Amino acid sequence: MKFSEFFDIWVNENYYKFGVDIGKKGDFYTNVSVGYLFGACLANYFLKLLKNGEISSSCKVVEIGTNSGDMLADFVQGIFTLEPEILSNLELIIIEPHEILRKKQLETFAKRFGGEVKIKHYENLGECSFDEIFAISNELFDAFSCEVIDGQNMLFVDDDLKFHWQKADQNLLALAKKFDIKKGEISTSYAKFVLQLANAAKKVRFLSFDYGEFEPKNEFSLRVFKDHQVFSLFEISNLALYFKSSDLTYSLCFKQVKEAFCEAGFEMLKFKKQNEALVCDLGVDEILSLVLENGSKQAYENAAKQAKILLSPEFLGEKFKFIEFLKS
Repeated sequence: MKFSEFFDIWVNENYYKFGVDIGKKGDFYTNVSVGYLFGACLANYFLKLLKNGEISSSCKVVEIGTNSGDMLADFVQGIFTLEPEILSNLELIIIEPHEILRKKQLETFAKRFGGEVKIKHYENLGECSFDEIFAISNELFDAFSCEVIDGQNMLFVDDDLKFHWQKADQNLLALAKKFDIKKGEISTSYAKFVLQLANAAKKVRFLSFDYGEFEPKNEFSLRVFKDHQVFSLFEISNLALYFKSSDLTYSLCFKQVKEAFCEAGFEMLKFKKQNEALVCDLGVDEILSLVLENGSKQAYENAAKQAKILLSPEFLGEKFKFIEFLKS
């Protein structure tokens, strides 16, 4: 089978489908694992856009690629802290195809807010038809299937989980040439997703955080995370020990992401390192000041610790990138 089919079987039909633990108890860390601060910053950014008239008071908040629901719950908690009066009229939506995850997300909101905050589920973006949405995601695109090329060849996987290379088809080679990718991963899944997103609402503002660089690095980045250990996919001798039960991911080439959005009528507003976006756009310093002013010493120390992980280059600050698009 083509590598993209193998990737989907591993990641989307199995691993993420069953609601994996992320953080200390899981295979890997991400922004949401750090604590509430990341979601609070997203809430702060939403409120900034609202106050500036860049989004309307009827704008719905949509999360895509939600897993447990903690990021959206942290977002709600941030709204409650910063502008509680708007919460009762704020419509919260999760796009989730997997029933197990929908149940997990409802449990998260019930645990965090009782019955005070409601979320609405849609299985896919194709079911949506709104006037305006503020769509957020974290590590969404690295779960999109990809092909792998090396020169003129593309990667295939046998039934016994062994890799082999064959001549790549001309469409894939043309795509690789377009983005100047001679070696590495190429996703062919972005266009379909972006078209659905564009059709989901008349006005769409989409924000995403993910791991990668804008230009291709022309190297293999496929890696497996298991119990916070990381392995190159091609260095694993017995793939059966990891198949479907660990995280398989790769680094994005954001140039491909931008191209898909622009072809669907979006404008790229921002692309920057996560630490720069959190400081300059999402106002992490404002949240920290608020905690310092109104919280305990312990609460501030906790928030400052979270900020260090989110901002520091050696942690998540520069490995993750922030990208924002607008269709109006």
